[in-house]
Amino acid sequence: MPTTLSLTYYPWITQSISGPALRQAIDEFRGLLEGQLRQQIGNDARIELQNAMEVPEQIADMMVPPSGAFACKIGLLNPIGYAIAHARTPAVRAVAVIRRKIGDEPAGPTYKAQLYSRKDSGIANVKDVRGRAIGYGSPQSTSNFLVPAMMLWEQGVHPLNGFARVEFTGGHDKAAMAVYQKRLEIGAGHDGVIFDLASKPGFEDANEVLGRIAWSESIPSDPVALNCPDDDLGKNVVRALLEMAKPNDGGSPGNQAVKKFWGTTEGFESISADAYGPLLRLMYPLGLRPDDMLRK
Repeated sequence: MPTTLSLTYYPWITQSISGPALRQAIDEFRGLLEGQLRQQIGNDARIELQNAMEVPEQIADMMVPPSGAFACKIGLLNPIGYAIAHARTPAVRAVAVIRRKIGDEPAGPTYKAQLYSRKDSGIANVKDVRGRAIGYGSPQSTSNFLVPAMMLWEQGVHPLNGFARVEFTGGHDKAAMAVYQKRLEIGAGHDGVIFDLASKPGFEDANEVLGRIAWSESIPSDPVALNCPDDDLGKNVVRALLEMAKPNDGGSPGNQAVKKFWGTTEGFESISADAYGPLLRLMYPLGLRPDDMLRK
């Protein structure tokens, strides 16, 4: 019998591609990881890519122990979704984190969130946002909602009632486009959202048009998590991840595959399963419960 593992992902893991193109990119990653794993445990290892799952569905799936054909579950998770899953089911544990590099910043296992606006909007800082129109991304997003909402709260602006209009646009890119096109006045997103928008046709001047008005503290980057009752198998998965996409090896097939859906060639590094716990504490001052974050 082959050793079979499942691999899941969520559909807005990147703002650059979606749908079939995203699935193809992640399937390429799956194939390289499977090949690396086979070198360690034998040619009978198989990784099956599941259909894209919305974050609530993916978290629910990861919390159920693998059974039947599957010996282990691998999840490409978003940070707050992982934090909730691990708090509820400690068997779901982060084992590797993708390293980020935005612009000239040094690479590392963290990223930041930002609030931004058009440079011609007259909005220069958080004090100017009250009564305006803001665009978040997904209610399940760490940097597209939760962290920016807490940034506003800490500076005296309620992330919902402080605005004349609040819209969940569905993603980092959609929020940025809405601000660029003046349909919204403030956007929330990760530290590379403006750079990424500038790579899209018709938005090449995004770096000149949009500007940051607030910057968060560092956030642990996107984790790869396991639910793997077989400790030896889990350790081999970790070794395979770290070997296929090493830091300082941006030209490797593994890093080039990761780039297609995570936009980085900086590789993986190990991370503690509890590193994302502080994200949970951001919910409570806002009156958010885990089920609120995972609502469909």
